[in-house]
Amino acid sequence: MEETITQVSITNNDFKTGTNPVYNCIKVSPQDEAGGSFLKITGEDEQNEGASISLDWEEWDAVVKVVAKYREEWEWKV
Repeated sequence: MEETITQVSITNNDFKTGTNPVYNCIKVSPQDEAGGSFLKITGEDEQNEGASISLDWEEWDAVVKVVAKYREEWEWKV
């Protein structure tokens, strides 16, 4: 038997406010429904309530490129 990582949870580590890292996170995982693997991103917090998006790997690569290209323009200070 060997370990395989099938999900990573990303938290803000703000434990001082009493948030539970299991339920207040973004879950990133590979999925497979017999048609090949794809990426699933799920928001597990009050704002997202389990909303998710699924992208095949080519779509993910395109998203990463677009964000890298435009992030500085999109990230403004309020």
